[in-house]
Amino acid sequence: MVVDRAEVSGGRWGDHNAERRRAIITATIELIEEADAGEEIALALIADRAGVKRSVIYRHFADRKELDAKTREFAVERVIDMVMPTFDPAESLRGTIFRIVATYVGWVSDHARLHAWIERGPGSADAAGKAVVVGTKAAVAQRIADLFTLAAGVVGETHPGIDVASFGVVSLVDGVVTRWLDTRPPGVDAAEVTRLLTDSIWFMFDGHARARGYVIDPDRPIADLMADPPARAL
Repeated sequence: MVVDRAEVSGGRWGDHNAERRRAIITATIELIEEADAGEEIALALIADRAGVKRSVIYRHFADRKELDAKTREFAVERVIDMVMPTFDPAESLRGTIFRIVATYVGWVSDHARLHAWIERGPGSADAAGKAVVVGTKAAVAQRIADLFTLAAGVVGETHPGIDVASFGVVSLVDGVVTRWLDTRPPGVDAAEVTRLLTDSIWFMFDGHARARGYVIDPDRPIADLMADPPARAL
């Protein structure tokens, strides 16, 4: 987490330090989203936006690299929290996939500069940086993998390969979103990207189900599916 336990264990001063760190990180994010792509954000600007002296930044972060790393971590954690919703039994499989994808694509669309900075910014090439960058896509994939595993379990399919195959969603989501952001083709907005991704993910799920003899209605509520699982075709 961005706020270290050592900071919050110090009582009043620990809370104060955590607030300062969060203010500095928030200021960094705001300036990244306002700047042109690739523009370097000076520490003086960050300090001014956060309402602190530049020297205060170095009391909370060892150097610029740590500030960038913690900022990236904080931003990714916010996205992961958004795309990890609870399952709604009244929702369909396709509806749930759509909701997860729409949340992620919507965030990327609204925060394109921050997304680009997270993906290609300072520190993203080292091991720790890659882990944080991959974390967002992995969260989307894990939620969809959980959904696939749930549906498979309803009809008695428990092969561990289901989870492995589901993580192909990482490359799918990454490839589609990255291409869309780079090209912004006319007529393809966030809603259309969400639809394309939802359909593609469902086609993958449906193909695996049919290969095993199951035909699943994508718009049937999850509660109904669990109460009355589809029978396997002979």
